[in-house]
This record gives sequence, structure tokens and C-alpha cells, in this order.
Amino acid sequence: MTSLVGKMVTEAFHRDDEGRLLREGRTPDEFRKPDDFELKTCPYAGGRFQHEKPMNASALRQTSAHWDEICNALAVVRSGYAAARPYKPDVMDLWRVSQLGSSLPWFFLFKRGSVPAYAAALAKATQGVGLWTQHMLVRQLTQQWQPPVFDAEIMAADAEASGTLIGPAEVCAGSDKMLARFFETYLDGEGTGELAAMRDELITFGAHYASFKLIVWIYYLARRYLLHELGTPAALELLQRPCEPADFFVLESPDAGKVPRPMRAMWLKPLADLVVPFAPDKSDAPHAMAALQLAVASGLPGTPAETFARLDTIFGAAIGLVEKAFGGTTPPTTDSLIAAGTRAAFQSPG
Repeated sequence: MTSLVGKMVTEAFHRDDEGRLLREGRTPDEFRKPDDFELKTCPYAGGRFQHEKPMNASALRQTSAHWDEICNALAVVRSGYAAARPYKPDVMDLWRVSQLGSSLPWFFLFKRGSVPAYAAALAKATQGVGLWTQHMLVRQLTQQWQPPVFDAEIMAADAEASGTLIGPAEVCAGSDKMLARFFETYLDGEGTGELAAMRDELITFGAHYASFKLIVWIYYLARRYLLHELGTPAALELLQRPCEPADFFVLESPDAGKVPRPMRAMWLKPLADLVVPFAPDKSDAPHAMAALQLAVASGLPGTPAETFARLDTIFGAAIGLVEKAFGGTTPPTTDSLIAAGTRAAFQSPG
């Protein structure tokens, strides 16, 4: 029986209640239909104007049809987050609100059995904001860049300058006017209606979702140090695999395999500090400790296999908590959530 966390990570065929794919361009070809995508040249000013990469006109139609619902849903999750934490907003505030939006389709799928079109469309838009905020986080961590005081105009300008509006295969299909309202909603607004009445439930689910993604990332980065240290053909092959989660980035010190164990912990500690609880029921509080434990375990003496085992135990407990928060009863195996062959690489003598 597949766990809910496992479904979220591995199942790419889900669609919303209007038949649109939840993962859009990230969906494997075998789950696509011929009419899923209508691609057109982008007419919007800036870097997207008549770009060689097209925009998804069919996604824009759905977004336009549900625009008020989308902005209302964003206001609901933004206000729910702001009720739990002081809201400046800073880079991580914007990232966490984006993750709340991205978690909505999974909330509805797991709790209600189907995904409203507006929730799916919001998740695709907030995924873009999540990528943009990660660009800013890299600048903060590696270049001592200080973010500005955000307003809608500054947010739109930085998203444009960072290249976030131009994806690997498509450009953002939102007009300048839509982007402006979207960013304004990140700054203010409460949201109304049925969704607002269930706000605490949405925020609790999304808080576990956001912490889960950060913990997956920290676990992945901690393993990379061990793979560098191993240096076997299997380890080197795993270092070429995509980042986990796929919408994050590799961030590690130069000559990672030569970094002493205590320095690895010091490198990962600031990333662990990004995991903060904000669920109304406080059920996500253990995630902060799990993230810290991953960083600390990376700095302890031991062989790569011994350290991997410590990391894996910590990660397993964390995803068990996420599974429970999602309403599942079957915790996923850790191997189902990481690159195939990882455990074997640490068990092999070389």
C-alpha cells in the first residue's frame, strides 16, 4: 500500500477536476494527452517577449477563468502563515507561503479525493515563486546579498531580473497585470469563504509539506558529502543525479569530500535553521529538531556507511510524522524517496 508521501513524490499522473495535469510540464510523456498543452509565443514585455521558449496558453486560460479564486486562496494561506509568524515578509516568508500554495492540490487530493482547478492553478503559480525565492536564498548564503523591503513592483522586477520567468521549457504565461496582483496578494489580504473557514487545517498540512521539502534537501546535501568521501564509481554516479527535491538546488562547499566532519555540520546548520514550525496545532515542531539532528549527525565521527545510517534513521522518523499529518497510516520507506541505488552505494565495499 503506497503511502501518501510516496504518492506525492512519485505519482505523476494526477489531474484536477477539469482534467488538467497537476504537474504540467514535469509530467512524463506516457501520462500526457495530445490536447493537454497549447503553446504560443509570449507577447509580454521584458525577457519573455517573443522568446524562443513558448508560453502555455491552455494553462493561462484556466488561470484566467479562476483568477479571483486563485488570489483568494493565496490570501487565505498568506494570512494563515502571518497569523503564526511575524510577517515582514522576508525571503523565507515568501518561500513558505509559496509552499502553502503548492501543497493545496495534495491537501484536496488526500482529504477530499479530488483537486479543484483553482488549487491546481495556484500551485503552479506558487511553484514559480518558490523557485524565485530560492534564487534569492542562494544570493543571501553565497554573496552576502541583502534583500530589499518587498513590494509588488520590486518583487516583479527581481523575478524578471533573476530569469525566473523563463523556465527550462516554457516562459511564465501570466500577464504583467496578473503578476502585479499576485505579488500584491503575497503582501496583504485575508481571504474569504469556505477556504478561509478551513484555514487552520490547510496551514497545518502545508507546514508539514514545507518542512518535509527542506528536510529532504538537507538529507540530500548531507549524503552528498558522504558520496564525495566515498569516491566509488557508484557514489560518483549518484552525485550526477538531480537535486532532491527536484525544484531545489545543490549547495555545498568547494572540495566537499575533503571538508572535515565538524565543518560539514557548520555548513548545514544555517540550512537546518530554515526549518521553523508554524502549524496552528504545533504538530510540526519536531521537524526543526530533525533538521538540526541531520546537521549534527553529519559532523560526527564514523565511516560513510555509519553516518548514512544515522542520517537515514533521522529522516525516516521525520517522514513518518509527515505521513501522519497528511492523514496516512503507512509511512514510506526512505529508499522510495531518494535516488535509486543510494543505500547500495553505502553498503558496497567499493
